[in-house]
Formats: sequence, structure tokens, C-alpha cells
Amino acid sequence: MLKLIGGAEWVTTHRIRAEGAWVRLPRVPRGNGHQLALGIAVFAPGNTGTSFVLSLGPSLLSGLLGTTSRIVAGAMAFVMFLAATGVQFAVQRLGRRTILTAGALSTTLSMVTLIVAVHTSSVPVLIASALLAGAGQGMGQLGGLSLLNSRIPPQHLAEANAAFNVGGHVPAGLLPVSAGYLSDAVGLTSGATVFGAVLIGLAVTGGLVGLASRRQATKPA
Repeated sequence: MLKLIGGAEWVTTHRIRAEGAWVRLPRVPRGNGHQLALGIAVFAPGNTGTSFVLSLGPSLLSGLLGTTSRIVAGAMAFVMFLAATGVQFAVQRLGRRTILTAGALSTTLSMVTLIVAVHTSSVPVLIASALLAGAGQGMGQLGGLSLLNSRIPPQHLAEANAAFNVGGHVPAGLLPVSAGYLSDAVGLTSGATVFGAVLIGLAVTGGLVGLASRRQATKPA
């Protein structure tokens, strides 16, 4: 009896999987799209900023700033992710939307300092940009995941987290690669400047969305 039931269940499950789509994008339940969009709007620019530092940071150090030391490049990546981790402990008691707004601001400042660094050939300013990018990523990830965890039903939470990570990592892969091709065509200074300007626009948009969401959340019913 138990084997028969188990077999029947397996056949049913197998049939459902066979009839479903081969590739299915993760999503959130109806009515929770706003929380997902808000988290991605802040996390994606911050994550893209750290991806840029990892991919093109050594080229900036050697090509523009005259620093070929691998220790410096590795240390810059280390302190960037140290900032991403440390800031999550520092802001964990703040409200979720406050964390997201702060993350967007940190990413914006990171790209501003990146542009300043490539135009002034300043290693300390570039490292400051990496630290701010790490903080922006850390706060965007913490705020976005916390927002989903507080609103999404438990049975849909894994899929919602997957959707959040897909939305945050796709631009983190595409934009730095595009910046690399652009830099080959117009030079590293111009390529980094264009990348920084684009990310500033995305981060500011995410911050504005976060501010509007905070006002909406505090508005009396």
C-alpha cells in the first residue's frame, strides 16, 4: 500500500514536471512585485559597482594610476567585501527602506568617486570608491532580502530570493562587460566615466523609489 501510494505520487510529480516549461524564471506571488522591484532597484547597482571593481579595477590601477602591484588590487577587493559584510552588521537595526535608501546613496557616491579617481589618477580615491561600492552592495542585499522575508509567504520565499538574485546579478554581469568593450574603443578613462554615469542614474532611481516607498509606508491609513 505504501509503495503503491509512493509510486503514484512519483508518477504524478513526474508528469507535472514533464508538462511544465523546461526553463521557468523565478517570480514572486501576485501583489509582492513592488517589494521585489524595490530590492532589485537598489541591490543591482551596488552589485554592479562591485563587479566593475573586480573586473576592471586592476586595469584601472595599472593603466591609469600606474600601480601594477597585485597586492594592492587584491587588498582593494578584500576591503570592498569587508565593507559589504561589516555594513550589514552596522545597519541591521535600521528600517528596511532606510537601509535601501542608504545603499542607493552609497552606490551613487561610489560612482562619483570612481569618476574622480580616473580623472585625477588617485589610488586612495579609487579605494574609497571600492569601499562605498561594497557598502552599497551590502545594504542593498540586506534591505532587499529583509523586505522579501517580511512580506513573502514562506512557501514562496526561496523562489522570491532566486528572483531577487537573478535581478541583481544580470546587470552586474552585463554592464561591466559592456564597459570593458567600450573602454577598448574609447579608452579606459572615458569608458569608466560612462559606466559611472550610467550607474549613478540607476542608483539615484533606486534611491528615489526607496524614498517614495518610505513615504507611502509612513502615510496614515
